[in-house]
Amino acid sequence: MVQDFLCFDTESAQGRYNHRFIEELLELSIMNAAHDEVFYSRFKPAKLSKWDTKVHHITPAMVAKAPRFVDCKAEVQRIFNSAKYIVGFSLIDDFKAVGNVGIVNLDKKKRVELRHLYWYCIGRHEDIPFYSGPGLSACAERLGVNIDADAVHSANGDTRVTLNLFFALMNMFVEQEHIPGGVPDADSDEFIALVERALDQISKAKVEYDRKMARGYIHVISHEVGGYRIVPSINPVRENNDAVVTIEVNARKRAAFELERMFEKRRILNTKNFRLSKDDLETIKHYTNEFDNQEPMYQRLLGLQRAMGGGKQ
Repeated sequence: MVQDFLCFDTESAQGRYNHRFIEELLELSIMNAAHDEVFYSRFKPAKLSKWDTKVHHITPAMVAKAPRFVDCKAEVQRIFNSAKYIVGFSLIDDFKAVGNVGIVNLDKKKRVELRHLYWYCIGRHEDIPFYSGPGLSACAERLGVNIDADAVHSANGDTRVTLNLFFALMNMFVEQEHIPGGVPDADSDEFIALVERALDQISKAKVEYDRKMARGYIHVISHEVGGYRIVPSINPVRENNDAVVTIEVNARKRAAFELERMFEKRRILNTKNFRLSKDDLETIKHYTNEFDNQEPMYQRLLGLQRAMGGGKQ
């Protein structure tokens, strides 16, 4: 049976096996948009015999007679295959947990990350960073979603809270966007269209957030070991006021990468410093750039550039 939305949560055992740190799936809960429990089971790990139980309180004795995941894998894969959208609070860890036990093709599903929806509806208005913020319980409490204290950090309990938070956030989205008619029935074409609208709005807001966060300054400072260093910063003035040149840029990581590449032949051996002339400083003063939504890439390229260039004259 095709199910438009599936919400799931996992709990894992963590420990050392053959001198390596590993994680093994302990518990999996999957529900559909109607709050029906589509799948639930605990599992006996294949390798670990002991693990830290502080978070989920699942002891080795509690899963001693549970099935191995391999015995349920085909059923779980069929369930995930049936979904169009996967709903979760922060899906990266849960995707990793089921991926480690052989579940595939989740990367082809559309994701509804509730931490992102929470950021769009609440966090961005309170200057909460996109990449960090309150956890599931705090978000649920903020929206008045009931939390069963006995079920916290169980896969089953967290799935139910996550699903309730999903609908609470969709209600808030409808109110904030002034969408008439309220939230349609789950799994209806109208509800799917509403979720797509929310995902589109999150994507657009994220681009503007990244644009804002990318802005900043490039400071060129005279360095004590010789030469000049090109320093990206969010601050217009350095604390000790040691910049010989300061320019404002739309994408500071891109600027650092492109400027260092421009003067790579003047890099001082095994340093981040450059021998720059007065003409070079004038060139930097006239440098400009535009945001292209690739700042993480430029940060990686900058590190690679420095690693490769640091050993050349």
